[in-house]
Amino acid sequence: MPGIRSNTSSSPAVPYTAPNSIMKPTASETMTTSSVLEQFKNLNELSLEDIINIALQNSTQTRYAWLQARASAGTLGASRALYFPTVTASADFNRYKQSLIGSQLSFLLTTYGFSASINYLLFNFGGRYAQVKEAHYALLTADLSQNYTIQNVILQVEQAYYQYLGDKALLDAEQKNLDNAKVNMEAAQERYHAGLATIADVLQAKAAYSQAKLALENINGQIQIMYGALATSMGFPANIHIAVGNLPEHVPDKEIYDTIDDLIKKAEVSRPDLAAARAQVIGAKARVHAILSSGLPSLSLNGTASRTYLYSPPGNPYFDQYSGAVLLEFPLFNGFSTAYNVFAAKEQAKAAQEQLKGTQQQVILQVWNSYYSFKTAQQSLETSEEFLTSARQSADVALGMYKQGLGDIISLLNAQNTLALARAQEIQARTTWFLAMAQLAHDTGVLTPDFLNGKTAANHD
Repeated sequence: MPGIRSNTSSSPAVPYTAPNSIMKPTASETMTTSSVLEQFKNLNELSLEDIINIALQNSTQTRYAWLQARASAGTLGASRALYFPTVTASADFNRYKQSLIGSQLSFLLTTYGFSASINYLLFNFGGRYAQVKEAHYALLTADLSQNYTIQNVILQVEQAYYQYLGDKALLDAEQKNLDNAKVNMEAAQERYHAGLATIADVLQAKAAYSQAKLALENINGQIQIMYGALATSMGFPANIHIAVGNLPEHVPDKEIYDTIDDLIKKAEVSRPDLAAARAQVIGAKARVHAILSSGLPSLSLNGTASRTYLYSPPGNPYFDQYSGAVLLEFPLFNGFSTAYNVFAAKEQAKAAQEQLKGTQQQVILQVWNSYYSFKTAQQSLETSEEFLTSARQSADVALGMYKQGLGDIISLLNAQNTLALARAQEIQARTTWFLAMAQLAHDTGVLTPDFLNGKTAANHD
């Protein structure tokens, strides 16, 4: 068979060599760093709102959802055409030979003319209305899906943003731990040279210093990974250079005074994915009516008008034809296809109803989990702050006692290790608080650009 050898690899062990037209990115795929930096030329440091606005504009997820909604709007417009008449115009040119009396007499005849026809559906038992309604709720589903996509993108950006800031804060903490370890090592060396400590103290202090240095290098690599995740969440390549701030030293005063039941009620009226599931149920029910009407009588109006010219040398005689009709059509038998289609549509409507129930249960569960995760994050933050204060005081006391010769190296290193742990836990608790707040806002359906700017989004029926 021709083309087999040239279109496939030569053996199972040899990879296929694809053409360059497929392997090389097109101009629309290529994203140059210079074009990206042009958007940031007036910004020395990007805030969270700046990053989210850029992400919403560049995200392929939001653009895809928006284009899907626009396509649904076009489908709705096409369905509304059923309320308008259809008008068709045509022109024809004919030349034919006609024979008479056993082919003894024949002549050629040439005709040409124009015609127009109009068809208008008057009534079909609500099928037309049901089709438009189905398309309308399909558009609502697409619009609400776009809203949910926007909320998901915002959450993704916030998660990457706060995780990146958390790692930056951990880097600062590890640097402080390294500085403390260096001070401990110098103190051990001074005591050793003064004859007040053994070489074991110096070696233990050096080991602690090396351990702190290794931890600093590890967190520095983690920062680069989270930086790439943040850039990607904005719709940009990971190698772009952007500058962001630092993790806030204190969390904002955003105490939740709503009960869990209040938050669940808020989610039930605010979550766009839940509203989209409701729209799908209504659209599925409308589809049942639309299919059912296809098996019922329909009343329509039909009219035609034409003028035909007879081509002949003496002149151009013509004749006109007009017709009008009111048509009542009743489908008698179509192989039970209408009955089966109605059955399928009803079952799909039931499936959409069950999907709505499942989505509602998932929304309640998500709000429940995020609410108590946020409460836990609040308690953890308070506890970690107390732990850090105590650990810092304990480390200062241990270092002072060791320098005065009243303590040993083991107690000093243990105190410094506890301080390092307290710093990391406090930063992690602070980061978790911001992540928990973002997740709770998302799960209750209020995580929108207006929410981030301190505004209340308008509701449109």
